[in-house]
Amino acid sequence: MQVITTHINADFDAMASMIAAKKLYPEAVLVFPGSQEQTLREFFVKSTVYLYDFKRIRDLDLHQVTHLILVDTRQASRIGRFQEIVGRPDLEIH
Repeated sequence: MQVITTHINADFDAMASMIAAKKLYPEAVLVFPGSQEQTLREFFVKSTVYLYDFKRIRDLDLHQVTHLILVDTRQASRIGRFQEIVGRPDLEIH
């Protein structure tokens, strides 16, 4: 499974980066690794949730992730539970 994610406490540019990456990886699942800024949460609930199929990290089996597409982050410590699989030899990171 291909997953597109960003940093914890995601903001608008993080979400926009995820949506842009979805254009490059149409089969990928959009997943926030944790919380979002309050303004993004409010916007997300009102509009984006109907346009894009975002998943919750708790609903994923991390062992099924074969490709991890990271956007708007440079530190593994900021990607929540996805940090657990970063060192896996069979995982392809973009």
